[in-house]
Amino acid sequence: MKTIDFVIDKKEALRYAGHKGDELTQQVSDTADKVIAGCTAAVTPRSVVRRCGIEITSDGVQIKNSSLKLQGEDIKKHLTGCSECYIICVTAGSGTDAYIRTMMVLDTVHGLLADGAGTAAVENCCDTVEKQLREQLKTEGKYLTWRYSPGYGDFPFTQQPQILEFLQAEKYAGVTCTDSCIMLPSKSVTAVMGIADSKPAHRANSCRTCPNKDNCNFSCR
Repeated sequence: MKTIDFVIDKKEALRYAGHKGDELTQQVSDTADKVIAGCTAAVTPRSVVRRCGIEITSDGVQIKNSSLKLQGEDIKKHLTGCSECYIICVTAGSGTDAYIRTMMVLDTVHGLLADGAGTAAVENCCDTVEKQLREQLKTEGKYLTWRYSPGYGDFPFTQQPQILEFLQAEKYAGVTCTDSCIMLPSKSVTAVMGIADSKPAHRANSCRTCPNKDNCNFSCR
């Protein structure tokens, strides 16, 4: 497993914490800096990645040589034109959850900032893993779509347990799932990225292309 370098971007951490972009007081800005520094120290990134052959079917995407079928029309569209995909799980680690709980006990502002910092951390870790995979595929003359996670569009969130089992995520990354399909540690992400022979037209990952853009609290406005 490659080292996962990450940086917690202050602007992103604040956005995930619910900040709408208005001017910060010096006190809140200083608090954010301290909380982000603490979260950075708590993060222990881990990941598991599997490269899989795929077959588009009438009701989803079958992962070859497995019982896993990714469900929904949106994941089918995402992987159209691809013969393979990467399925990944990335986590910021249990220490991040412990740090967030500690900050929540301290007060609401520290807790919200810590939670936002944890989300920013795992997303940046995902960016690093994606960059590594993209660079690897360049040597093969192949391209990578942006990452698509359960819960986007009609790709059901309830497939989390199947995906984690397929990846053996508990063994390799320490990630498990509750009966309500919530991942533990909470700052964990699963995603699917298509591998294509030509540059996909839908590569750009942005709020404009997200099917949940109208209902998202974190939209880049």
